[in-house]
Amino acid sequence: MNCPYCNRPAEWVSNAEVYGRRYGESYMIWLCRKCEAWVGCHKNSTKPLGTMAKRDLRELRIAAHAHIDPLWQSGQYRRKTVYRALEFVFGRRIHIGESDAKTCRQILQLRFETEEENV
Repeated sequence: MNCPYCNRPAEWVSNAEVYGRRYGESYMIWLCRKCEAWVGCHKNSTKPLGTMAKRDLRELRIAAHAHIDPLWQSGQYRRKTVYRALEFVFGRRIHIGESDAKTCRQILQLRFETEEENV
């Protein structure tokens, strides 16, 4: 994997390289030390969970997840339903781990109706 910022080869390393200790059950990441960009991997494989990102984009992706994940984590909606709604809004499949800053900001602007608001 190459870093999308500098196009240099990324290293496949433990996330201890960025967190100071191993974090989580799936702790392998692709890392570009030069750009401080990284992405986690599926079940410690070399398969990335999305695209490599620098801090600002990682923070936007975390915020986007925090905005939509409660909808399915609460059991109010199925996860598939939430992501189909995003697909409908954007006209394409959405994977937050692959989303750019603009898409994340647009997700953060979305307002979702909850059951309490329907009462």
